[in-house]
Formats: sequence, C-alpha cells, structure tokens
Amino acid sequence: MRLQKQFLLCLALCSPVITHAEPEGRVIRTAFEAGHFYATPLSSGGRTARFIVDTGGGGIGGLYTLKSSAVQRLAVHTLQCKMPGFTFDAVRMFPFSNETALPVPSRSRPCGAVAMVLNDPHNLGYDGILGAAYLSSFIWTFDYPEQRLILEPPTWQPDGLAKHVPLLFIHNSAGERASDFPAIILKIDGESLPLLLDTGATAMPTSAGQAAQHLPTVNGIGVTSYITRSLLERWHARHPEWRVISNGDRLLPNTRLIEVPNVELGDVPIGPVWFTERPDVNFGPTRMSLWMGQTVVGAAGANIYGRFRITLDYPHEALWIADQKP
Repeated sequence: MRLQKQFLLCLALCSPVITHAEPEGRVIRTAFEAGHFYATPLSSGGRTARFIVDTGGGGIGGLYTLKSSAVQRLAVHTLQCKMPGFTFDAVRMFPFSNETALPVPSRSRPCGAVAMVLNDPHNLGYDGILGAAYLSSFIWTFDYPEQRLILEPPTWQPDGLAKHVPLLFIHNSAGERASDFPAIILKIDGESLPLLLDTGATAMPTSAGQAAQHLPTVNGIGVTSYITRSLLERWHARHPEWRVISNGDRLLPNTRLIEVPNVELGDVPIGPVWFTERPDVNFGPTRMSLWMGQTVVGAAGANIYGRFRITLDYPHEALWIADQKP
C-alpha cells in the first residue's frame, strides 16, 4: 500500500456479495521481481500489460485499476462510468489472449467493466494494480519459493502442511463484508498487533538501507513491511539494541528502518523482520484504519512471506501458510 493510493482507499468498499473463482484453478502468467508478483497478460498484438498484485491496493466493485498512461499503449477503449456521487473512466474489456487473460469476477460490476482508469504520475514499473476489490472475489496462492501465483478453484482445500491464520475484515451490521482490505495479527515483543496484509508494500532502499537489509531489488525496488512512527519509537526506547537505520529508504524522505528480531504470524515463527517507518496518520482513524474496522499499526509485506506458500481464501476469510524450508 503506497501513498499514491489515497483516492483508491476512498473507493475500496466491496460488494456484499462474495463470489468464487472460475471452475478450474490455473497458474497466472506473472513476472516475479524482488518479492513482488506482477501479472503479465499478453494481447493478441504482442503487447504485455503489467499489473502489480497488491492486497493493499484499492479499487471498487470488483475492478482492478489501470493507469491512464497505459491506455494508449495497450490499445484499450474506455467509457465513462457514472456512479452515485462520482464518474470515472473505465475499461470494459482487454484484448488479451485467452491463455493469459485475467479472471473476471462473476459478481455485478460497475458498468460491466473490468478496470477503472486513474491518473497516476508515479513510475514504479507497472501499468496498474490488481488490488483488494478485485482480488477478493477469488482464492489465491502466492507461492513465493516457486515464484508462482495460482488462482485456486472454489473447491480448494488446504493440505496437511498448511497452518490456518484468520483474515480479519470489517463487516456491517448485517454481517456483510464492508471492505476488502485484510488484516492479520503479528505477535511482536509480547503484543498482538493488527496490520494490513499488503503484498504490494514497496521498499526503495538507500545505500545504507541496502547494506543493512541485504534486500533484493530490481531497478531499486524491493519489498518491505511498514510500521507507524510512534510504534517504532516505542520499540527503540524499549530495545535500544534493535538495529535502527536512519535514512534507510528513499520512497519517503528521512525514513528510518528497524529490525525486529522475532516475529510470529499465528503460530508460525517468522524470525527477524525489517520494518519501514510510516507516519501514524497513514494508518490512523481517517485513513487505513477507517477501512479495516480496527486500529492497524502498519502493513505486513512480502518480506515476511518469502519462504512460504500462502493462500488467501477471501470467500472464507482465511489465510493458510505452508513453510517451504527444506
């Protein structure tokens, strides 16, 4: 989840209808770069689109997002979609090959579209975002060791090696899901801390940050987890021996990093994890916490999941995690 997605956070309310994936599961065509999955469907004209797969990304009504700068290159047609209170440009279909096309949610979508078009001046190497509103219609396996993204069938069941971790969502008074942003609980320093599950959390380490973390990057971009400034300072005061790197990341100026030596996800020990500082307001009651039904203190990114195969079963609000260590 990055700062430029503020507008999307305001649109990321989901439909109360929870639907399942298409009848058969399949491996999605992707590029895997330094911890990020990028879906890369191909058009009949040989063009490749590139969508970051980001559980912390926004959207609306089952749609993913496309940057306006990619519309002409991908040769897609747009239409104006009118919703109560706002209007946006949308894409009804992409000219992608059947073998590589992205799955389409079966639920009713605004204007029958598959994507909404947004102006985004930032160049982080992708054409759009497969965010929470889109991903939530399906069951997904992020196989980090094998670098595969799998769309699971609706009949999918975890194997005996996988451990269950609840996915936490906000619900309305009728018990319907009111937002598609998933939270998980990390156990750190004797506390149970709710964080956004954020496969798209992005690092742009400085030389100091790179030297400390030994973080894989592609074009200077890698993965991280975020933590609020106040919690970082509390950890640092309580544990001065925990490593802190000043000016460790250049995505935001004057950003600190902190290494937490022991992190647990459910009953799964993760080991040491680096967290990147973010202002408290980013996760406060008027921002991320507003969409999650509780106060979250950061985002649990892909630097936590690197040795695991994790399955996000959105319909059943469950995370399954299998350790792939030999």
